[in-house]
Amino acid sequence: MKKKLWLALIPLTVLAVALRIAQILTGFDSDALAVPGNVPGCLLPVLLLAAAALFAVLCRHLPAQRDVTGGLGDCFSAMDGFGAALGIAGAFLTAAGAAFQYLSMGNSVLSLILSAFALLSAAAVLYAVFALFRAQEVVGLALLAPVCYLVLRLILLYRADAAEPVLAITYPELLAFSALTLSALERAAFAFRNGAPRIYIPVSAMAILLSFVAAVSTPYDLSKAFLLLGSALVELCFLTAARFDEERAPQ
Repeated sequence: MKKKLWLALIPLTVLAVALRIAQILTGFDSDALAVPGNVPGCLLPVLLLAAAALFAVLCRHLPAQRDVTGGLGDCFSAMDGFGAALGIAGAFLTAAGAAFQYLSMGNSVLSLILSAFALLSAAAVLYAVFALFRAQEVVGLALLAPVCYLVLRLILLYRADAAEPVLAITYPELLAFSALTLSALERAAFAFRNGAPRIYIPVSAMAILLSFVAAVSTPYDLSKAFLLLGSALVELCFLTAARFDEERAPQ
């Protein structure tokens, strides 16, 4: 399953990013309004729906929530040097995004809270990655920090984008943070022996795809770009480390 998933994820991500770049270049007029009938803009949502359906089909034989008895260390036991490097890079990009976020928003209580949550999230990822790499037990509460940060970020993003009349501008970013939030929540569930591989793997794959698409949508916002790219690398880190037997649950 993992090989088929990678063979689908990589080209679909490249194609989706290419379509988004083409849409940015040709799909909006001088007033930032969507051009009706723009081909890349029409194809991108279709591709996203097809990718979500394909990932779900590829993962249909994975264990369901009720079948998993292993904890986080059992289900992500394949954390190697490459996977750890991805996680570390993702955590540092998240921390850099937090710094740019604080500088861009100014010295306000909201910017301080968001930046602090982002830094806490990066620290939690580093802790989990090093613990899994060393085959040590991971405290489940630590994995709730990224969930809390992403939920807060998603709420504020939705409020900020509510006034934007052109949905084509905002929907990739909203979908990306929604997928990242659900993926982080499902990943944290494994630490409490309540994970569902059949849900987590396709959601994580979509989070990676959407994060790259949303990152190219915000090239001039270093805070969002770094946070999205960092989140994508973290998802890649755990996806490469995931080991789920398609015939039986990990023991």
